[in-house]
Amino acid sequence: MACHSRRIVASMAAALLVAPLLCRAGPTGKVVITDAWLRSPPHGHRTTLGFMTLRATEDMTLVGIKTASAKSVSLQLMTREGSVVRMDPVDSVPLAAGAPVTFKMGPGQHFMQLTGIGAGVRAGQVVTMIAIVQDPKSGIKQAVRFEARVRPPEGGHAEPHGEH
Repeated sequence: MACHSRRIVASMAAALLVAPLLCRAGPTGKVVITDAWLRSPPHGHRTTLGFMTLRATEDMTLVGIKTASAKSVSLQLMTREGSVVRMDPVDSVPLAAGAPVTFKMGPGQHFMQLTGIGAGVRAGQVVTMIAIVQDPKSGIKQAVRFEARVRPPEGGHAEPHGEH
């Protein structure tokens, strides 16, 4: 019995020694996400776009977004070269300390593209999402949970008329 008690005490002591190291391992910066919303997908479509504003207390990098409501979420950048508009995936989006980064449509702007979306992504629904941000100095990542409301298409109709 005494041997068992010593093992428990030794395990607790080891945990107390390791716990401060685990706490220090986390990123020191904080990222706040506001005004997150998703465009209601056209009837029958399984892809939609998302928008939000991110603000970091220290320089951070957005490296991904996940949600159970879509098969995948990619970070996209819209560019314009003359009369050609392109939307290309990017691996990350830098978040400068204190400066808001707003995802919106327009040349030079970022947005989210959700593919393989489920039935819960409809006007009026709220979708839980997780942003993965990384401290560029330490490389440590953290998850930031946020919610995005699904907005009806422009014009206010829950479903667009006709197929695209």
